[in-house]
Amino acid sequence: MKLFSVINFVIFQLCWFIAATYQESGALMLLVLLCIHFVLSPSKKVDLEILPIALVGIVVDQLLISLQILQLPQGDETPLMIPFWLIFLWCSLTWCFNHSLKWLNKLSVYKLSALGAVFGTLSYYIALQLNVFTSVLSPMYFILIMAIIWGCLLPFLTRMHVFILK
Repeated sequence: MKLFSVINFVIFQLCWFIAATYQESGALMLLVLLCIHFVLSPSKKVDLEILPIALVGIVVDQLLISLQILQLPQGDETPLMIPFWLIFLWCSLTWCFNHSLKWLNKLSVYKLSALGAVFGTLSYYIALQLNVFTSVLSPMYFILIMAIIWGCLLPFLTRMHVFILK
C-alpha cells in the first residue's frame, strides 16, 4: 500500500472522529484536514475531478435530514439543512475512493452492496449512538433503511469514481 493511502485513511478517520465529536464546532478542523490532504496528495487534479461524488452523498444526507430520518441537534442554526461539517466529511470520504478505498473498484456490485450495507450503516448507527443526530425511526427501522441506502450508495459511488476516471 502506498504511503499516501495510509495518510488518506488516517485523515478520513480523524475527520470522522472530529465530525462525530464536535459537529459544527469542528468544521474548521475538518477544513484544515482537507487542506492538508490536498497539499500532500500526489493526485490533486484527480482529487478535484472526483469531488462531484461528494455531491451525491450530500444530496442523500440532505434528503434524510429533510425527511427527518436524521435529525440534527436543536442547537444548529438551520436544523433542516445539511451542516458544513457533514459536507466536509463527504469530501473526505470522496477522496478515499481515489486513495485508501481504490481497491473497491475491483469488487463486484454485490460485494460493494454488502460492504455498503454493513459498514455504511454501521457508521451512521454509531453516530446515532453517539448522539451526533437523532432519528424518528426505531433503531431496527433506522438500520434497515440505512442498509438499503448504503447497499445501493456504495456501488453507485464506486462506479461513479470509475466513470469519472475514464
